[in-house]
Amino acid sequence: MFLKISPLMKGLFIFLLFIGIFYNLWDRPLFGVEGRWAEASREMSLRGSWFVPTINFEPHVTKPLIPFWLIKISGELLGYSEFSVRLPGALLALISLFLFYFLSKRFFEKEYALFGTMIFGVSLGFLQFARLAQSEIYQLFGIVFALTVYVYYREKSSFTGYILFILGLLFGALSKGLTTPAVLTLFVLIDTIIHRRYYHFNFKLLFALFIGIFLYFLPYYLTARELQTDLPFYLWFRENLKQAFNPYDNLRPFYIYFYFWPLWIFPFSLFLLTSLYDNTKKFKTLSNDELVFFLSNIAIVLLFTFAKARRGYYLLPILPFTVIMLIFYLKNFKNLLAVKFHQWLTYLLPFLNILTIIILKKKNYPLTYEIILALSLATIIQIILIVKLLKLQSFLEKLFFIGMLFLISEILYFSFLQPAYTSTSEKEAGLFIKKLYKINPNIKICSLSVEEKPVANFYFYAEIKKKIEDFKSSEEVLTQKCEVVVIRKVFKEEWKKLFQEKGFNLIKIETKSDKSKNYYIFYNSSTLKTPSF
Repeated sequence: MFLKISPLMKGLFIFLLFIGIFYNLWDRPLFGVEGRWAEASREMSLRGSWFVPTINFEPHVTKPLIPFWLIKISGELLGYSEFSVRLPGALLALISLFLFYFLSKRFFEKEYALFGTMIFGVSLGFLQFARLAQSEIYQLFGIVFALTVYVYYREKSSFTGYILFILGLLFGALSKGLTTPAVLTLFVLIDTIIHRRYYHFNFKLLFALFIGIFLYFLPYYLTARELQTDLPFYLWFRENLKQAFNPYDNLRPFYIYFYFWPLWIFPFSLFLLTSLYDNTKKFKTLSNDELVFFLSNIAIVLLFTFAKARRGYYLLPILPFTVIMLIFYLKNFKNLLAVKFHQWLTYLLPFLNILTIIILKKKNYPLTYEIILALSLATIIQIILIVKLLKLQSFLEKLFFIGMLFLISEILYFSFLQPAYTSTSEKEAGLFIKKLYKINPNIKICSLSVEEKPVANFYFYAEIKKKIEDFKSSEEVLTQKCEVVVIRKVFKEEWKKLFQEKGFNLIKIETKSDKSKNYYIFYNSSTLKTPSF
């Protein structure tokens, strides 16, 4: 049954995606490793460097450079903030959606291409990482770009096509690592074998590959040259090759991807499972393109499973391949019970909004006008869509509306609730130092670390302009005449007495859930100008 989507629903879908990707990017404090990308980019701006990221002005060259470059440009244009460091990734996410639509149009009618774009944009894996200043969404953009180029040029031997494809590989590889070329090489090999496209093995491709390899290693060379050491090449080997076969961290069980694969495609996880079963059952009758995407999904999962370093988000590159596989499957879908199951779930979503208000009030979280308005509007729109959903006959139209209903709930969480109710000790501690630093520009700040130093998020909010020296004992700190002492995680009571005898005041910024995020700041009120905190 052909899918028909009204212009009004298309417009609402596009509007909701914009809200989901961009709204309130500026409100949530930097989370987890976001601070590494943000602070390293900020310090690159301070130092005028393009090839050596630093954190606390010490080299941090374990990650590829493209995210640093784009965040640096954004920060220099807009000023460094949560919004500016997240904006490049959000823009790439938006462009990825447009690219995915054109990719899908190569296989399906435009309404089905829009349906696939809806699945891609609504998927938890896409929307969650589109809002984070991390390399995952940069890598995903590179993969979608390269995949789109390949599909449009795969029937001819074109140097332009090869170069554009290599540029997509480069973007992904210089954003996250060699997983981009690994994933796309698997896909291209499977497609080449099944469609017998051996004409691509030619000198034009070899020349394009030579250019790509040169451009890939050029930033590593320039980083090594600026540092005057071969360390970047060793770290490339450790992070890309050694980590896959003999990892030093991220040692997760082999089965974690059987959990994260359905999670990243949520809310269409059930259809992932049924499509895998159906494709296996009908393997011999699948079309060539169906076979290519089915086998590519299996090969990618096996690739990440056999690699010994495992983390849930490592599997994110599979997303566009999985969505294309799902469109092939759902285009001729006839399982009414599976659709009804998802439809029944959507009936719970408005009640979930009401339950959210009850929980927030019970936990004594402040209910702002923005949150109340967002929950109210979401509930009204969801009820309208549910009423419309009840009248639809086409399975695929129903699924489009179901995706929209879940998208509204995801927007409530990622764009409203999460930013409004997230606070971090790292930001509070950093802003405290920023205030001191602003009125005492020659202040001497030190850190005292028994176990762990302050993290990049702290440095970003503190907006330090020179290295904070770290010491291992309180006596050493005092002999160095430090005026502000930052301590993370471990706090000893004898320090309090010792520092107070020297005229220091103490600020404690603690969290109940994670002691590693506790910060203790001593500042010498007798020598510093101190604002009212």
